[in-house]
Amino acid sequence: MAILGVIGALIGAVLFGLWRVNSAAQAVRGLAEAADDAHGFWRRLLWRRKLAGDRLELVKEPQEAAAGMLVAVAQADGALTQTEQAALLGEFEKTFSMTPAQAQELLAHARWTVGESHDLDRCLYKLSQKFDPEQKRDAAAMLGRIAAADGAANPTITAALDKYNRSLKP
Repeated sequence: MAILGVIGALIGAVLFGLWRVNSAAQAVRGLAEAADDAHGFWRRLLWRRKLAGDRLELVKEPQEAAAGMLVAVAQADGALTQTEQAALLGEFEKTFSMTPAQAQELLAHARWTVGESHDLDRCLYKLSQKFDPEQKRDAAAMLGRIAAADGAANPTITAALDKYNRSLKP
């Protein structure tokens, strides 16, 4: 009978040890999940701050900047018309050697980039910072073509383009 008591005590001790190991493993998993949640929280917070910031600051490439400037000029007098959209797509295809699908994608991206920018002068200034001097002159020519795509440009657009052109002169 004593042997049965010893065997029962050993089985109980093993089961108790396994239960404790399982509890410890669950606690470690809980800590790992909490760490992942904290890391995800910070990533989400940083991403929200990036999106909440100025979209013009996210532009890195001169091609994106030029597209944004062109769309800003086209939208400055109201919603983008079919004529302006066709002119923009043609300009993208010709100047940037793009396929029609690539031009459509660039147009969509440029519209998103300047969508919340309501100050044309600021938009032209911020985006032109991505250019070298020759690219700035090329952009001025493109801006003039897009401004005239839908007839005569309104005074706001003309004033913004004049200011931009004056900034090119040393």
